[in-house]
Amino acid sequence: MVDYYRYLWSTTWPNMVVLILIWIFVLFRIGGKVLRTFRYERDAWGFLVLFGKTVLLAGVLGIYTQLLFSSQPDWLAQPGFLQGLVQGKTFDSTSGTYSLEVRSGSEQQQLYVDKNIYENLKLEDQVKLMYLPVRKEVVRCERVGSLL
Repeated sequence: MVDYYRYLWSTTWPNMVVLILIWIFVLFRIGGKVLRTFRYERDAWGFLVLFGKTVLLAGVLGIYTQLLFSSQPDWLAQPGFLQGLVQGKTFDSTSGTYSLEVRSGSEQQQLYVDKNIYENLKLEDQVKLMYLPVRKEVVRCERVGSLL
C-alpha cells in the first residue's frame, strides 16, 4: 500500500503541493478573520460577515479539492491487484507507451508499464501486479514464475 501512495505522490506531487498551499492559505485567512471578529467586531453584523466569508472560503477549498480528485481519481481508489499470465506486450511508438496484456482466468486486462518492466518480462511469465485502477499504470510487478 505504501508503494501505491508513493507512486501516486511521485506522479502528482506538483498538484498536491499546490492544493496543500491553498489549504494553508485559506485556513490562515479564516483564522485571521475569526480573531479579528472576536477582538474588534463582536456584534451580529461582524459574525454574519464572518460566517459569509467562511462559507465562501470553504467553497473555494471544496472546489480546488474536487478539481484535484476529479483529475487524479486514483487517490480515492484502492489499488488493483492482479495475478496472471502475460499474454501480450505492445509498444506504441507514437505515444511512447509500453503495455502488457495480462490474463487471470477468463479476465484479460491491458496495463501500462515502464520500459524496464516491459523489457524484463517475457510472454507466458506469471506475474503479480499492483496497479492504479483508473489510469491502469502498474505500480509494482513481481514475476512469480515462467512457463517457458
